[in-house]
Amino acid sequence: MIPIPIYNWVGEGMRVLVTGGDGFIGRHLALALLKRGDYIHIIDNHITSSPSIEHYRLTRTEGDVCDLGRVLPDWDADVIVHLASVAIPKLYMDRPETVILPNVFGTMRVCEYAERCGARVIFSSTSEVYGSLLDQEPIGTPLRESDLSLSEMLTPRSPYSMSKKMGEEIVSHHIRRGLSGCSVRLFNVIGPEMDSEVSGYGRVVPNFMAALNESVPLPIYGKGNQTRSFLWISDAIDALVKLIISHDPMPEVINIGNPEPVTISSLADRFQIAASRPVGVTFLPEIPHEPKHRCPDISLAESFLDWTPKRSLDDAIRMIVEGEVMD
Repeated sequence: MIPIPIYNWVGEGMRVLVTGGDGFIGRHLALALLKRGDYIHIIDNHITSSPSIEHYRLTRTEGDVCDLGRVLPDWDADVIVHLASVAIPKLYMDRPETVILPNVFGTMRVCEYAERCGARVIFSSTSEVYGSLLDQEPIGTPLRESDLSLSEMLTPRSPYSMSKKMGEEIVSHHIRRGLSGCSVRLFNVIGPEMDSEVSGYGRVVPNFMAALNESVPLPIYGKGNQTRSFLWISDAIDALVKLIISHDPMPEVINIGNPEPVTISSLADRFQIAASRPVGVTFLPEIPHEPKHRCPDISLAESFLDWTPKRSLDDAIRMIVEGEVMD
């Protein structure tokens, strides 16, 4: 059995390794942990990110999580938050290795490292693992952690969901061997400066913001009747921090999201209203094999973490628009 450390939760700061720590979620998490007084080490290959935070309690290695044992300095962590992975469909559909390598081989290296130093592992998974399970269900039907997955294989989109499933399997295997860990199924985390280093490949919110700034119609892939649930970045970080400092036993998987589904067409309308820019929309060919609906059941997060989102979708849209729309 792997020894589980007794974390010094209150006094001296924890030591947290964040893979992909210079990315969108990673930099917000690093700031939150620094504010707590923790010590952070980031490893990031900077494919879709660049360093933006400097602090005397933060150190950094530019490298690939698949090479974790070779490139990481002698730095024992209490917790590893494994965020390293591309999450942009157009990018990973063109380059599937950007998700297969970090989510499969990288997760293996993370768990091996965690075994050596007795660290907890928080693996960043995704709502994509559920696949098209809700395609024929009414809008707003919630997905529970115990629900099955319904995913197509060998498609341009499948490497992301399949590699995340494999990452969960790897973490689950190590949990059965005594590792402290949890896979976090995040549902569409949004906030300012998403995908800022990857021009032309942005997800729906960066695409909408780019269109608003250029006063051109907002691009919608497909008919716009697909639904998603969007979670404000600070709410996601609150949940991750709660998982970092929680005591065992932890849930093996947990949904973290906002149970407020919205169609992409309605999302486009809300962005135009918030920005006071009625630029309209343009419909583009649908992204192949895209699930129609995703909405989280967060009852486990409510009971285990005492966590619910504080920001509504309209609040999130307003804060993004106010922070990014150029006059």
